[in-house]
Order: sequence, then structure tokens, then C-alpha cells
Amino acid sequence: MAFKQIEEAEKLWRRIPGTDEIGPLLDGLPFKDETQMQDHPPEQQKLAA
Repeated sequence: MAFKQIEEAEKLWRRIPGTDEIGPLLDGLPFKDETQMQDHPPEQQKLAA
């Protein structure tokens, strides 16, 4: 019964936009205004994160 309730609830769930950008963000790549910047972050920022 619990499985059927979860299955019905899944029909209402929405995917969070931007989940494909989480990996690069955690790797320390810079983003500005929701777009990935091409240059590499300074060494100081890598240490701070």
C-alpha cells in the first residue's frame, strides 16, 4: 500500500532545474549569473571552498 501511495505522489513531483550544474559547482568551477565562467578560479578561492 505504501508503494502505491509513493507511486501516485511521484506523478506530482517536479525535477529541480540546474541539477546538471551541481557537479562542476562542487568541483570549484566559477559561475556568474547562473552560467559557468570559462576562466579558472584563483588558487585562493580553491582553498577557501
